[in-house]
Amino acid sequence: MATLRLLFCALALAVGYGAAYPQPLQLSGPATFTHDPAIIYNPQSDYYYVFSTHGGVARSHDLLGPWTAVGQYLPTGCSIKNAGHCDTWAPDVHYVNGQYILYYAISGFGSQNSTIGAATSATMEYGSWTDHGTVFSSVDGDTYNAIDANLIEYNGTLLLTFGSYWADIYQFPLAPSGLAPLTSPPNLMWLSFNSTAPQSEEGAFIYKPETADWYYLFYSSGTCCGFVAGDLPTPGNEYKVFVGRSKSPTGPFVDKNGTALLQTGGTEILASHDNIYAPGGTSLFWDPKSGRDVIAYHWRPFNNIQGDANSMLGLNYVDFSSGWPVLVE
Repeated sequence: MATLRLLFCALALAVGYGAAYPQPLQLSGPATFTHDPAIIYNPQSDYYYVFSTHGGVARSHDLLGPWTAVGQYLPTGCSIKNAGHCDTWAPDVHYVNGQYILYYAISGFGSQNSTIGAATSATMEYGSWTDHGTVFSSVDGDTYNAIDANLIEYNGTLLLTFGSYWADIYQFPLAPSGLAPLTSPPNLMWLSFNSTAPQSEEGAFIYKPETADWYYLFYSSGTCCGFVAGDLPTPGNEYKVFVGRSKSPTGPFVDKNGTALLQTGGTEILASHDNIYAPGGTSLFWDPKSGRDVIAYHWRPFNNIQGDANSMLGLNYVDFSSGWPVLVE
């Protein structure tokens, strides 16, 4: 096994994938396949939950597993039939106003005809989610793309960050219910822009560690999906994770070099390494059991790329003691 792993590492290094980052934590259980994982802990049930693109839910009493599947968060479908389907993307889940609220997106690859919807639950148990339909939408020609929602509360106001697949990440205030924009039309704030083709920006997640004064904007950039062994993107153009920080969740965000995220800034914190290919689609939370910050992401095994069929759950602890996030085992 050790010889085989060294062979994979050598192959990865040969095509430009280094070993600068730690391995994901070793997880167990049958439900470690995921894409765009949204992770949360429920203290009432003592379960960790991971919600995924395509609607799946997994849970475990221990962060390392065993992770088991517990069905779909919208088992009978959703009230949004964008593009004739209800394939939910990039969930985001938080506890707000005495209930759990989950955001999801309905879209198609390369389309701006996109919708962010929301569902609520008192418990997160299977069958307990009530779908509330559309929160916000985009159409072809808009300057934004309504996908990849992320919620954060700041000074009593709910802020929804979203976008974009192309180059932009935006934010706007929500009504106290979290189910509609605070104003119509919403007051959009521009948080990040990447002018370097073909590097998309998407999957933003704003997080403030309990021990830090900074708000960190995490996002993914590069090609996320549809990988074919033998015909992969040019090394460096596949998915990876970047970050900027600000004293406010509304920005302005800058990277470690002081470059604004609105000026193609961004500090890389996770990329392909060893047998880990195209990591991204992140969420973060404070784990009360370990007393540590945790990042969740998906990745593909470099030695066994099967399109989108084997997207794996990755978890690492995150050290913010330097003022910038560093993934650790």
